[in-house]
Amino acid sequence: MSYSLKLAHEAQYEETDAYNYYEDIRAGLGDDLLLELEKCYTKISNYPFYYSYLENSNILRHIRLSRFPYIIIYLVSGNNIIILSVRNTHRQPFI
Repeated sequence: MSYSLKLAHEAQYEETDAYNYYEDIRAGLGDDLLLELEKCYTKISNYPFYYSYLENSNILRHIRLSRFPYIIIYLVSGNNIIILSVRNTHRQPFI
């Protein structure tokens, strides 16, 4: 089955905020974050049911980025994968 991946407005905002934060630290670091996010989005698109549910949820799933302290929270609805949040686990602890 082919899945369509969409970012919710909140996730778009969080992604942009994270990019700007890392670019302020060092030029190019924000681009590294975006590359890692894209890799995770590809993994989610290819294997949406592989990743664990969030604690106390049987709807929302998550994947952790390996280099940056972020998780991507998403849900699968029909043929759509909706990215709900790109959450910083240091600023917004894992719920």
